[in-house]
Amino acid sequence: MLPILTIFIVFLVVLTYHIKKNDATQAKVQDEFWEKERKSNAVRKQDISKLEYITIPLEKMPHRLNTEVEKSFFALSEKTMLNLTGISNTDLKLTYGTANLALLSEYDANFTDMVALLPEYTTELLEAGHEDSAQMLLEFGVNCKADSSKIYSQLASLYRAHGETDKLNWLREASESLPQYTRLAVQKELG
Repeated sequence: MLPILTIFIVFLVVLTYHIKKNDATQAKVQDEFWEKERKSNAVRKQDISKLEYITIPLEKMPHRLNTEVEKSFFALSEKTMLNLTGISNTDLKLTYGTANLALLSEYDANFTDMVALLPEYTTELLEAGHEDSAQMLLEFGVNCKADSSKIYSQLASLYRAHGETDKLNWLREASESLPQYTRLAVQKELG
């Protein structure tokens, strides 16, 4: 009976130690977050004119399908876009100032909308027989570091269909900069 009680007491002591250690670690992380947030709220507005803005290359898109998806895609081309995937609001405020947060969030939302529309629009282009335009747009999406596995999948299918399997290595390399969940899906698709 005594050894079981001793083992139980030791177990409780070890468990209590780990719980307190975890609580202390969590409190430290939370304190660091709030300190960073406090500092970010004090950063003055910075110049954002030199950021890597994204422009849809409509001049290379002579085909007019006159579909709702195309109209939405072309409407996005008139909006300012930035790929800010993976950058927290706190980091945006620290880097560019609190006053720029709403504007940067809008630019990122425009990019996110474009990334969502791009595979739909290229599907329509492919169905209409405009493979060159579809391929150009998909490559544009990859160059913008769009984190959509559909874009990579469609482009890989086009490369395979045209016997351009050497370009699959470029897609693999480009996928390395994507967030992990997208990168894994893309690399699985590419084989």
